[in-house]
Amino acid sequence: MTAQTVSIFAVLLSVLLAVGWYLSYTAVRLDRLHTRLDATAAALDVQVVRRAECAIELAYAGGLDPAGSALVLDVARASLEQEGPWTRQRREAESAMTAILRRVLADGDECAAMQDCALRVRLARRFHNEAVDRTRAVRRRPVVRALRLAGHTDLPEPVDFDDDWPGVTGARAA
Repeated sequence: MTAQTVSIFAVLLSVLLAVGWYLSYTAVRLDRLHTRLDATAAALDVQVVRRAECAIELAYAGGLDPAGSALVLDVARASLEQEGPWTRQRREAESAMTAILRRVLADGDECAAMQDCALRVRLARRFHNEAVDRTRAVRRRPVVRALRLAGHTDLPEPVDFDDDWPGVTGARAA
């Protein structure tokens, strides 16, 4: 072998190692993003269940009028019945719960537990949607699509429902 052949072989080997490292790094990053996505989805599920449970406690506490209590219990039950993926029906149930809670709880009523639950739902949804955005950004890369580094995993979708709550801006209320 000549010196020129050895140098070409060394450069080619270096390029192959760099490409291999990049593909390995990208695959591991994508796997971590999917793991984070699963964790944020689970956290969002936990927070909407806590909010429904808090609404049930509020309805049974006796501070609401009977019609308001019945409405809150109905939407909380509907929310708890929704499980699994974030279908349109599930998003509508969560939006309905937010709307009913806003309507039933007068502006003057200070319900710290409900406000805390609303904040946690909003934060969990925001964290989940940020994880979705990051995962989608990596999965849009041509190398990831061409080499199918994501496998057969479905492209994640953001979860959007009405979680607007008076006095909750995304930071812990004082």
